[in-house]
This record gives sequence, C-alpha cells and structure tokens, in this order.
Amino acid sequence: MKYIVYLHGFNSSPQSEKAQLTSKYFQTHRHQSIKVIVPALPPSPLDAIAKVHELIEECGRDNLLGFIGSSLGGFYSLYLQNFYASALNTPKIALINPAVRPYDLLLDYLGENQNMYTGETYIIKHEHMDDLKSLAVQATFSHEFTLLLTQTGDEVLPYQDAVNRLNQASMWVQYGGSHAFDNYQGVLPIIKRLFVKA
Repeated sequence: MKYIVYLHGFNSSPQSEKAQLTSKYFQTHRHQSIKVIVPALPPSPLDAIAKVHELIEECGRDNLLGFIGSSLGGFYSLYLQNFYASALNTPKIALINPAVRPYDLLLDYLGENQNMYTGETYIIKHEHMDDLKSLAVQATFSHEFTLLLTQTGDEVLPYQDAVNRLNQASMWVQYGGSHAFDNYQGVLPIIKRLFVKA
C-alpha cells in the first residue's frame, strides 16, 4: 500500500484537527489504497527525524508518496524530501503555513513547555536550535513536487517568508486566515491532486 506521512507542527500531535481531517479525507475519497500515517513527533528535532526514518524503513521507501507538513512539520518535510530524493523518485510535499526558520521562532519557547494535546511536559534547549539549523536545506523546490498552502493572516509566521523561500513551488495563497489554516478541509482536494492524479 502507498502511503503519505503527515507531520504535525510544534506542540501538536496526531490528534490535531488537520491531521485527523487529512486521514479521514483520504480514507473516504476512493483512495483506500493510500494510507496517511501520522507519527507522534518527539520535541527534539533530531529525534523527530529519526522517528520518521524508522517509519519509512518499516513501511518501505518504494511505497512513500511524500509528506504533508504543518508549520514545523513543513520544515521537516523540506528536509525529508531532499533526503529521500533520487534520480528515479522525488517525494512530493504539501506544506501548510510552514516554518522556514523555526530556529528563530522557537527561541521564544526555550525552557519547559506542555503539549496541549497530551499534557506531556518537555524542555526546549538551545542545542535544539542548532539541530534545526543542521536540517535546513538550500535546494530549489520544484512546482512539480512541492505545494505551498499559506494564509496571509498567519499570526505566528510571516507568510512572506515561505513565499520567498519556496518561490519555485506551486502556491495556494489565501488572504486572511490564521496559523491554524482556516477552512483547511476546503484545500484537501488540492492536496490530494498533488499525490493522486485524476
């Protein structure tokens, strides 16, 4: 079975609304042959990436269609697309209000945090910022394989950062909205078309 990996954002979880909507959408729109897998990502960036590598090893690289990443998950998706790209196959990625410089954003969260879904407490350290910088890639992201979905009303991340960084990607930019991405269900058909040709 082919699969897509959904990567949630910082301080989120597989129980997030977007993760749940994505899984249900692919289940109910005649794509039972495609599974959306939503791993619970650890707070440590390198641990999060290691968990995704383990998942892909378990499920098979040949069956991977790509990634859907929200916020910090979008940043991870950029790294993972580049990591798994080959001459024969490049994973596709759909990025939802992605963080392109999370090592700047997360400086405000140094110290103890609590996951809003699980109640877990964890520590964000300065070394995590260095780990994030080590995952940044400088590749050019093709419109054929990369879809940016962003809303100008994002109150957490300046949407222009992603637009400028991913200027070769396919883009869906909507005026207004929020970091949570308002009416996310409405763009799921656009995301589906990236992975599944009609």
